[in-house]
Amino acid sequence: MDLVPIFLARNHRHRLAPTHPHQTMKTAALLLLFLLSGTLTASEPSATLDLPATNIFSKGPNTYTGDILNITRGRGAIIGWYIQAAKAEDVQVSIEYASARPLNQAYQLSFDGHDHFWNVPPTADPNPDSDNNNHLTHADLGTFQVRPGLPLLILLVPPSGTKYQHPVRFRKLILKGHTPGNLTLIPNLQEPPAPTATPGFGEKLNALHPALEYLDLATPDLTLRISGMALRSPTELLFTTWEGDLYSLDLDTLSSEPPPPIRHIAQGLSEPMGLATTNDRIFVTEKNEVTELLDHDNDGLFETYRCLAHDWPATMDYHEYLFGAVIKDSHLYFSSSVGMAARGKDNYQAPLRGSAIAVHIDTGKTDIIAGGLRTPDGIGLGPNDSILITDNQGEWLPANKLIHLQKGAHYQFRSIPPWHPLDQLQSPTPPAVWLPQGEIASSPTEPILLPSTWGPYANHVLFGDATFGGLQRVFLEEVDGIMQGAVFPFSQGFRHLFHRFAFGPNGDLYAGGIARGQDQEFIKRVSGLSRIRYNGKPVFEPLAARLKANGLEIEFTQPLAQDHGWNPAGYHVSQWGYQGTQTYGGQKVRPRIAEVRSATVSTDRRRVFIELPGLTLNEVIHVRLPTSLPSESGLPLWTGDLWYTVNQIPKNLPGEIRPAPAHTNATTTPFFQFSKTDTGRVLYQNFCSTCHSLDSTPLAGPTLHGLIGSTRKVRDTTGKTREIKADATYLRQSILEPNTLLSDGYPENLMPPIGAILTPDQLDALIDYIIKASKKK
Repeated sequence: MDLVPIFLARNHRHRLAPTHPHQTMKTAALLLLFLLSGTLTASEPSATLDLPATNIFSKGPNTYTGDILNITRGRGAIIGWYIQAAKAEDVQVSIEYASARPLNQAYQLSFDGHDHFWNVPPTADPNPDSDNNNHLTHADLGTFQVRPGLPLLILLVPPSGTKYQHPVRFRKLILKGHTPGNLTLIPNLQEPPAPTATPGFGEKLNALHPALEYLDLATPDLTLRISGMALRSPTELLFTTWEGDLYSLDLDTLSSEPPPPIRHIAQGLSEPMGLATTNDRIFVTEKNEVTELLDHDNDGLFETYRCLAHDWPATMDYHEYLFGAVIKDSHLYFSSSVGMAARGKDNYQAPLRGSAIAVHIDTGKTDIIAGGLRTPDGIGLGPNDSILITDNQGEWLPANKLIHLQKGAHYQFRSIPPWHPLDQLQSPTPPAVWLPQGEIASSPTEPILLPSTWGPYANHVLFGDATFGGLQRVFLEEVDGIMQGAVFPFSQGFRHLFHRFAFGPNGDLYAGGIARGQDQEFIKRVSGLSRIRYNGKPVFEPLAARLKANGLEIEFTQPLAQDHGWNPAGYHVSQWGYQGTQTYGGQKVRPRIAEVRSATVSTDRRRVFIELPGLTLNEVIHVRLPTSLPSESGLPLWTGDLWYTVNQIPKNLPGEIRPAPAHTNATTTPFFQFSKTDTGRVLYQNFCSTCHSLDSTPLAGPTLHGLIGSTRKVRDTTGKTREIKADATYLRQSILEPNTLLSDGYPENLMPPIGAILTPDQLDALIDYIIKASKKK
């Protein structure tokens, strides 16, 4: 049954009971009278449940006045609660609030994943700037259906970017049901403890995959920020750069000694973020048009730029790009990103931004294929000629995504009206694979399908990341016609932050790096061209994961050692869902440890089926394997993490369950260790280390080395520059609101507000770790 909210037109208001001490005494006396008369007993349950402002997950940059939250900023705040219901019923939701002046954006009420937008009508207040709590008002928000079972998440979400000079004063939500005692407020479900992390096991890898060889094709006198890449022939590689140039590289003349013999064959392109070729024709997606490059005089240089299409609105927003380019069935596919500068002011977008678009390469006819994209930097061909797109966490995206493009789909990003014509408020199309922020991705780039020359990884998908770095690997499967699958760490250890890819005819992968920021040494170091070669060396790691009706089957690249893998305690499994909100990112929904009821090893010892009785649709299953899991050949496990996205549970495909052989489950050594002090270090490694060093190494952002107690030059929101003494308060504010006090010389929006997706305990652990690890030695 769809839990679609019923919106009420009524707007009941009534005065709250005063909170003065004499009134409290009067209320207590009345309550005692009722108790003595038998009208009310202390144990009698109520059908009404209050969700107080003092019981939310995180106030973010907002402040309290008594039991009232003064909301001036959405980012960083998580105004949410978990409730539980014993049975299904309709619940009326109302709010107790005050807003002295009208707002230009609506609040979002998300009730168990179903959204309602509320325009926050101003309330009567003779003194709008006062903190007088007597002027709070009730307003009805709608009626929703609660369901029994897993806890329900309720979120009150302010607009993301806008900061109002006057607060919305909020005391509580009120849920009014029909059945006394049906609704219960439960404590915030914190993310469960994870085992102590090491590279590849809870922490990102720090080395090159053993089956890969890496060649840095350096250009000493030229910084190549590669934005597009394609083969024009089996021996000619083309690539564009952020600066607007097109280069050609003859692969037959390539040697292991830099610099590569590249030729400059076109210039003057405007932010070309995609490149594709077909039948010797060359197409580029520029700032706001699809362009075909022509060489009419056949001198090898492209002097004519033909506009093929620009049939979509655009503005001069710096973040409006046309990302990627793939040719399929005589159409050029690409995607458009949304503006970012406007989101910090009024959240409006030009129409049709955030679309997947197809343009016929001969006629220029444009089709809008899908909507709801945010920063869809990567597009590529996947298994069975599918089209895959990566998207970046942000507003409406609680994590990064790998999307299977479907016509007519909407992938959840929204701005305020006018909305995208394909918008589906209550039923956005889920991604094929969620890519949890900071755990396996931060800014995912182009996905590319691996060829048959890559051995056991053939037909898997690799993608890069412009922040997290390295290469990650995805295994995809179709379950009842729906694409889903698992993502695995694959390799780090590269110089470049990979952005675009192309395969040579022999299976060599050419990868182009790109970087942003202010430090030119960093930009040059991580931008450029690389060649990656699969060498076929054996590696022991999880290869694939397949969902069954009763659990998950994990396939390995090599057989397990005899009598190993049978113990269910050797698999640390957690699961959670995601819920999109109009503020940045989002926390994991209902995070919990999953029960592993049994583990069954296949007869060839290449597969293990773990029985999971708690499979839930639209959730992620995270499996951590122990570093001690041995292979038959004696190779150690390269990596032990995988994240599987459950879009569909197969109905008649159970995994095989067999009793374990004698003595296989006996062990005196625990598979996992747990350490409370590990949290901050892992958060820093996964969220911060790519841009902020602890040892003065130049990176995209300012170093944290010697931060506490140092004097930093910062620029405030008015543009004024001043000096401050860095302390824990400054560090916390920089995480929660990165644009408030910018390090001088760094632009706005370079750093995402990761504080919006960290729990208060995680934020404290991260700050504590940075303070200790950044001290001068």
